[in-house]
Parts: sequence; structure tokens; C-alpha cells
Amino acid sequence: MKLAIIGCGNIVIKEHIPAIDSLGVKIYGVCDLLQENINNVRNLLNYYVPSFLSYKELISLIKPDTVVIALPHAMYYEVLSYCSNFPMKVIKEKPFALTLSQSKIFSDLSRDRDFKILTVCQKRYTLAYEILKNKIYETQEKIFQIDIRYTIPSRNPNGRWRSQFSTSGGGVWLDMGHHVVDIINYLFNGKEIKINHARLINSSNGEYNVDDIAFVELECDKVIIIAYISCVALQKHEDITVYGQNKIFYANKKKVVVKNKKQEIIYAIKVKDISSFSRMYKEFLFEGGEAGFERNLNSSISLMRVLEKAFESSKYNKLTD
Repeated sequence: MKLAIIGCGNIVIKEHIPAIDSLGVKIYGVCDLLQENINNVRNLLNYYVPSFLSYKELISLIKPDTVVIALPHAMYYEVLSYCSNFPMKVIKEKPFALTLSQSKIFSDLSRDRDFKILTVCQKRYTLAYEILKNKIYETQEKIFQIDIRYTIPSRNPNGRWRSQFSTSGGGVWLDMGHHVVDIINYLFNGKEIKINHARLINSSNGEYNVDDIAFVELECDKVIIIAYISCVALQKHEDITVYGQNKIFYANKKKVVVKNKKQEIIYAIKVKDISSFSRMYKEFLFEGGEAGFERNLNSSISLMRVLEKAFESSKYNKLTD
């Protein structure tokens, strides 16, 4: 495996590099427009890595067979179109695309060729969510509703390139909502997801023209799912509550709890802090095979369809006005 990285921003430094390194995978080259970002990556590694300011030069000289790409959303089309001329696997940060129509272009690039695109979806690899899913299926509980909460108290909400629809493609619903819809996809094994109601809100005073809060009601397999997403929240939350006929299931990254309707705990476990990125990379690089690529690709297109439907149905859908 000859792996290279295009884009050395915060998510790569904080999550991707440690995960890749933990699996013993060597990085053969890195690329970024800022030397500071390149230096930050080099500081994490105990070996020399060639660096480039041009991704085309990196590909020409390194000839990688696997490339991790983490860039502002509007840059993916250009970079992926160029990379598609070479036999390689691309692991790109979410979202899969800016729009559903663009996702179809990326899908065409990735099918029946030596060029494959995998979209980062590390939340589904959270160990606590795997335990939650298993407990629901073990008990064969009839589920009526799921609440998913994903909020962060950002000090610079929708900052830099994320501030404009032209460069980001959307706000928290496209960015953080991608994870929420993918978790639903994971819990329901890829069944069709419907949008019953969507409200995307821009609470800023003209600082950016994308949404920073999203309230969305989805439905899957006759189960109502309420999603609350925000990058302007008072506190950070990432959890799932599942309401069944006889039991209530709860999970965040650190624990899983099951109660009966009398609020008596019938199951509780603290979950080990295992990197979801490491678990994702292990499957992507060593376990997934062709079936893994196909599943990820189909899931990515399905996600874009759901994300776009919610955007279209939202009362606040003209975010560029």
C-alpha cells in the first residue's frame, strides 16, 4: 500500500494521521497549500515524509495507490476528476458531494474502474453505537421513535470557507447531518429513509449564509426519527435515544444504557475509548474488499438524496438570499 494525503488540516492532524499510524500504514507523501499544516503532520510521524504544494506533483512523483483527501467541499470536484485518471483508492472526507447531481458524477467515476471513492463515515464505527444496535436486535424490541442529538459549541461557527454556500454547499445539515443520516442508515441496514419535515435555520446576523441549526423529522421502517443538529449550541452533545414498546435504549460514545418504562436500569456498560477512525480505516484498507466499496458508494448516494430532500423541503431553503 502506498498512501498519500491531500489536505493537512485539523481533521487530518487530529484523527486521520493517528488512525493511519496506529494500523502501521506508512504515509509516502503529503500535500497542502500551507507549509505550517505540512509541518504539523510531520511532527506527528517518526519518519521523513516528502511534501508538496501541488497535488498533481504529488501524484506524478509518488504514484500512490491510496489517497486520503480532506479539503474544502468546493475543491473536491476538481481534485477527484484529476485523480480519476489514475488507478487508486480515494478516501475522502464527507460529504460525498455538494449536491445529488454531483454525487452521480462521482459515482460514475467510481464504478467498474480501477478508481474507487470511499467517503469518511466514522460515526457508524463508534463502538457504543454498535453495542446499541446489537442490544436492540437482541431484545427484538418494537421501536417507535429515535432521537439523535448532535451539537457543538463552536467558537467560530461556519468560519472561513464554511461561511458561504458557494464554497461549502450548505451548513450543519450537509456537514454534520451527513453523519446523522449515515447513523440511521447503519441502524436500519440501509432501508429507505424519508423526510417528513425539515427546518434549517440561520441564526447569525449576516456573518454567513448557511444554516447553523437543523431540526429534521425523518422516518425509516415506520419509525419516527427526530434529529437536532447545531454548531451554535451551549454544550456539546452526541447521543442517541431509542424508544421501544417496553424499553428505552440510550448511547453516547462513552456508555450504553437500557431501561424499562419504569426507568429501572436493566443494562448498562461503559464503553472503551476506541478510535472510530481506526476502526473505519481497518475496514476500508484491510477488510472491506469490493463489497465494502460498493456498500459505501451506494450509502453515500442514498445519503445525498436524503440530505437534498430535507434541504428542498425546508422552510428556509434559500440560504444564498
